[in-house]
Amino acid sequence: AVVSTQSTGMQVKGGSKEEKRVARFKIWSQQHQDMVQAAAKAYSERLISDLCEEKIGLADAGLQPVLQKMHNLYLISVVQDNIGFFLTNRLISKGAATALRSDFNSLIEEIAPDALALAEGFGITEEMLSAPIARDWELYNSYDNAGEMDKFEDLVR
Repeated sequence: AVVSTQSTGMQVKGGSKEEKRVARFKIWSQQHQDMVQAAAKAYSERLISDLCEEKIGLADAGLQPVLQKMHNLYLISVVQDNIGFFLTNRLISKGAATALRSDFNSLIEEIAPDALALAEGFGITEEMLSAPIARDWELYNSYDNAGEMDKFEDLVR
């Protein structure tokens, strides 16, 4: 099978139906996997954002401001995680990219007083908040714990 790829698609000419199928899969899995994974991640980020907006709209009016701030934190983190793409494609200015850190930190300061109530509201238990890795991550990672807490508990007692 003769394979021709373009940024807009792929063409497979000649060969049996099975050879064409295998050639298309190789193109998709070997040559375009980064693009496919990036598209899947972007799609899931969009779904998360859309659902956040929907649920914020349905929430009690008193909760909406803090939930909107948390959603904004999520959106800023998505942009920060992909800042190279946004800058390279001139979708964000250097000044706006620089301002993201400040905006993120400001939102953290605003949300911080409500952090315990938010954790409780999302069903995050005390056990989750005091997981071994949350208490002393350097000590927790200083030995091969194989996911077990027994040795860690002995070290911190």
